[in-house]
Amino acid sequence: MNNSHIQRWSCSLPVAVAMALGSVHASAQTEPTRGAITVEEIVVSAQRRVEPLQTTPVTVTALSEDALEVRQVTNVIDIAAQVPNLRIDPVTGVANAAKIFLRGVGEDQSGPNTDSAIGLYVDDVYYPRTLGALFDFLDVERVEVLRGPQGTLYGRNTPGGAVKLITRGASEEFRGRADVTVGNYGRRQFRAAVSGPLTDTLGGAVSALKNERDGTSFSTTLGRDVNRKDVEAIRGSLVFTPSDALNMRLSYDWMNDETESYLPTSILGGFPDDLFVTAAGEEPTARLIQRGASLNVSYDFGGFELQSITAYRALKQSAFLDNDGRAVRTLAFEFEADQDQFSQELLLTADWDAFQLLGGAYYFTENNDYSAVNYIFANVTPGSFSQDTDSIALFGTVGWSITDALSLSVGARWTRDKKDWQDTYPGLGLNFTNNETWNSFTPRVTLDYQLNGSTMVFASYAEGYKAGGFNRSTNATVATTPYNEEEVKTWELGIKSDLYDRRLRLNATAFYNDYKDLQLSAFDPATNISRRFNAAQATTKGVELEVSAVPVEGLQTFLTIGYLDAGYDEFFDNVGGVLTDVSDRKLKGAPRWTLAGGASYLFPATDIGDFRLSADFNNRTEVFQNVANTPVVATPTITLWNAAFSWQSPDERWTATLGGKNLSNKEYFGAALFIANLAEVVYPAEPRTWTLSLRYDF
Repeated sequence: MNNSHIQRWSCSLPVAVAMALGSVHASAQTEPTRGAITVEEIVVSAQRRVEPLQTTPVTVTALSEDALEVRQVTNVIDIAAQVPNLRIDPVTGVANAAKIFLRGVGEDQSGPNTDSAIGLYVDDVYYPRTLGALFDFLDVERVEVLRGPQGTLYGRNTPGGAVKLITRGASEEFRGRADVTVGNYGRRQFRAAVSGPLTDTLGGAVSALKNERDGTSFSTTLGRDVNRKDVEAIRGSLVFTPSDALNMRLSYDWMNDETESYLPTSILGGFPDDLFVTAAGEEPTARLIQRGASLNVSYDFGGFELQSITAYRALKQSAFLDNDGRAVRTLAFEFEADQDQFSQELLLTADWDAFQLLGGAYYFTENNDYSAVNYIFANVTPGSFSQDTDSIALFGTVGWSITDALSLSVGARWTRDKKDWQDTYPGLGLNFTNNETWNSFTPRVTLDYQLNGSTMVFASYAEGYKAGGFNRSTNATVATTPYNEEEVKTWELGIKSDLYDRRLRLNATAFYNDYKDLQLSAFDPATNISRRFNAAQATTKGVELEVSAVPVEGLQTFLTIGYLDAGYDEFFDNVGGVLTDVSDRKLKGAPRWTLAGGASYLFPATDIGDFRLSADFNNRTEVFQNVANTPVVATPTITLWNAAFSWQSPDERWTATLGGKNLSNKEYFGAALFIANLAEVVYPAEPRTWTLSLRYDF
């Protein structure tokens, strides 16, 4: 497998491009706001319509461009520290694949036969694969993380929640920005973005990114630093508005990511003195090319609005993974993935006095071709896998304003997923084929009451669904037996309030999730093989609190707290070679507590410009990395500190920022692999880093 390094200058926010996640109103430029003594007003599109965060009866965290910059949220991983009960890490060995767990449920595998439990959307286009889901931000407009099942409005594979990424469109006036960043570990980054009108009815925007960094670990076998980063991307859009009723947006993005496969550190025999020194001897070659185009058209007929979202995406990735962290090959894995998808969604919205209607139809098709080679000592087992997925859905919600204060919303979605699958091992003369269809009906009921002008309470019941699938295996029974869909029923009770003339915002939610047929990769007593199957019933319950406050002019503070009680109700697994009842153990990827807080102070204006100092921390308790809760690969309780100091010129054109992350230089890991006495490895997370950036706005 040839993974040649391409020396190319390019641009843009990787695949999600400026992955301007979410749905929060943000100003065109991030700049200090003089005289502001209230918490920022935010609008979200959690219910597929734009409405204020504080009157939306959905548990959602929304972050504006200002908040993202102040808290140094520069990539997808950084989002996790801002959201209660959310955890995001790279998949083992694959640097750009996202392992997302929300409220104790997620997916830690990146193969084409596994679907995420947390839906990822970029400009309302669904991303089904975890590959390529970790990227840097550029020209971000907003971030929105929806917690709890989103099966009614956002469809398949969202039983745990959804992360929405929204990029910036063309601006009404010409504007642009460019910034250069340098830092330790040879960090060097360039970003640029330009936007503005082309004619009276046509506008355009283009963004570019080049981001490189030397390795953070050192391989004694290879004799060089490893885990190097190299990303380039570009994104462009055209917005056509020939009338007040018609709006059309055509977008395109491209990304080339040659970040190395992450080499792990072996912990066989105990943890080394330095997690960033490894004996791993495999060349960590990797490359991902990803591209996509979408057309979003909306027309306002007066009494109702019709919207069409058409999208095509494709990716190709190859990588060689060292899974043992040792000089002599014990366990390694090589793969090539080729995926493409097409989706079409139609939305109809209408407001009729006391009633609000939203209805729609969705079609999605995906083709996956995947080849892989397993290396176990001298044994080499090549194989190939292909899977075609077709999904259709019909959905709708009706909202009824019973009184000025009391509202009821009822919705449902019907989904049909079909997968055609083939798994081949030419060296063993094995070829397995199968197909399966799953149907799901996921309702949602929400009741909300506006206590007064600043406080709302809501209660909801929702169901979520994740499609079934197939295993890659040389065992005929495992390979030809599909696992079933995963289902969840969720109850929530929440409050949203703005107090003291909107100087204090307090949002809180209590939730209870009842999972049925939870999909897990674990030991199957029926086949005596470790595989993915519907292994368990599980319950997760907890409380989430988000607080924002402006005590005095110029000082902005925040605090988030998440408490999670997540465990199996019924589950058996192989522990130390013995089939064991592990129903008393905790779900992997589910810390009991997540805590984050910080403050940002904009100093009084001076003749030479504005100065701002910010600091924040995030803490999460112990996280188990596997189903069996093996202590040696459990990430211990960790607290990270970050800070930044910035200056902006009086004309607001120039901004310089000195920032630091993980200031106490904690050594920890966010991913691990445990196969007793064969592969016991951890993947170190980012060490202490500092950056110095200079930006020019025009």
